[in-house]
Amino acid sequence: MGAGDASAPQLAALCGRRLGAGSGVALPAGVFAFFAVAVDALHALLMVLWVGGLPLLFWHRWPRLTTWYGGFAIAFIVLNQVSRFFLGECFLTTIARAFWERAWFTRPAHVDEWFTVRFATLVFHLTPTHRSIAVVSEALIFVTAMGALYSMRRLRAKVRGGFIR
Repeated sequence: MGAGDASAPQLAALCGRRLGAGSGVALPAGVFAFFAVAVDALHALLMVLWVGGLPLLFWHRWPRLTTWYGGFAIAFIVLNQVSRFFLGECFLTTIARAFWERAWFTRPAHVDEWFTVRFATLVFHLTPTHRSIAVVSEALIFVTAMGALYSMRRLRAKVRGGFIR
């Protein structure tokens, strides 16, 4: 479709989307695309930090970092599970989808898919099922919980002056 073929509403839709009914504010579609990519990048970074930091729960070379990571992991898991209960998916996926839907005149096909599926497809050229993602997520949560318990046991032993078996 050339520029001469588009009607005024279609051109307006291509150039920007209204923030809300009656708001009178229009933003370029590229702004929404930028925020969608930013949310997806943040989501990827948080997932990498969560999985990549798991060894800190078992290896205590840097106790402050281990403590920080433990708090981060607990917050990450709680937010993830609460949003899965209420939204059926991670809240960051929901936010990114809202931005993606406003970013383009025609809705991209990948918008309806979980971020984890899109990420795995992009990076590994594999398309995991939602069930497989849930199983892996539950396994990682279990490893996180075991690591937290192990860390707490070691910390209590150090505080009491005892030894660790």
